[in-house]
Amino acid sequence: MNKFFNSVWVKCISCLLLIIMISGGLLSVISDLLYVSPEERTGRAIKKIYGEEMPYTEIYNEEKDPLIEYDCGVINTIYEISGEKSYVLFKTTGNAGYKNGTISLWVNVLVEDGKYSIDKVILNEFDKQTLMSRLTTEFYDNYKLSDVKDAYLNGKLFTTELGHGEFSNPITGATYSANAANNAVNCVINYLGVN
Repeated sequence: MNKFFNSVWVKCISCLLLIIMISGGLLSVISDLLYVSPEERTGRAIKKIYGEEMPYTEIYNEEKDPLIEYDCGVINTIYEISGEKSYVLFKTTGNAGYKNGTISLWVNVLVEDGKYSIDKVILNEFDKQTLMSRLTTEFYDNYKLSDVKDAYLNGKLFTTELGHGEFSNPITGATYSANAANNAVNCVINYLGVN
């Protein structure tokens, strides 16, 4: 029996088990230290958009509520932002991008005198898209819209095609990615147009 415990194999296995236990312990400690809660992640996104921490109320979350889905994409979350002015912040995902990929955007809507206006759009994340560097700040500034409900009632949505009586927001070389971004904003227009 003593020969068995002194064998090279037992020593190797014991050493590996010790390494696994120490590594597992370190990974769990690091994981706890670096964990970002959903609330903290939302707070960071809001601070990035508004430049400061703002009080918010979650109105809709696709993980808890029935899915709000359109042909152009889905609405992931909706927040009501309290401050000097009243805002509604949408996180939406537009489909029909390059290789059927998606683009997720934060769409900030100012609510003033019962009127909705898009005043800021920021990229959140994307999947399977190329040439994303072509979607510059100027591209996202094209989404500023003074009356969302009026656009919806007149059948105007963002498109990469020219001359269709809609809001044209194409980009050379990255048309499919621009299409997914347009669709993400169109989800907000569809949602606010009906509600």
